[in-house]
Amino acid sequence: MQDIGIYLWYPALLFPAIPIMLLVFTNKYTALAMLIRKLHVMSYDNSGNYLSAERIQILSYRLLLLRWMQSLSGASFLLNLLTILFGYIGLMNIALNLFGGAVFILSIAIILFIIESQQSHYALSLHLRDLEKYSKNSSDKLYN
Repeated sequence: MQDIGIYLWYPALLFPAIPIMLLVFTNKYTALAMLIRKLHVMSYDNSGNYLSAERIQILSYRLLLLRWMQSLSGASFLLNLLTILFGYIGLMNIALNLFGGAVFILSIAIILFIIESQQSHYALSLHLRDLEKYSKNSSDKLYN
């Protein structure tokens, strides 16, 4: 029975991390969805004509990354739960393999999170570049 206790510590270490990651990914998804909906409304008003194909492509790519991040985190959570179940019924080899799968899948989700964060920073840098151009043009018009 002591062996079961040792094996159940592995998924217990990962258990709180996965829901937190899911929460982070869901918050990012909600913010991105609100932005896309806002841009969609602006496109009907023709006030979104400044949106370049590059920015639309970045948004689309970020949305794809978020979908995979959420899906992989959910799969990792399921594997972690199955680890607990198989550890509880005494199938330690299966439990450890499932735990390894959960860690591997969550690692992929975290790598995608890093890539998505870089895309987010790139998109914000495009906005800052536009603000700098606008600021420069506005100040040039004031002095001319």
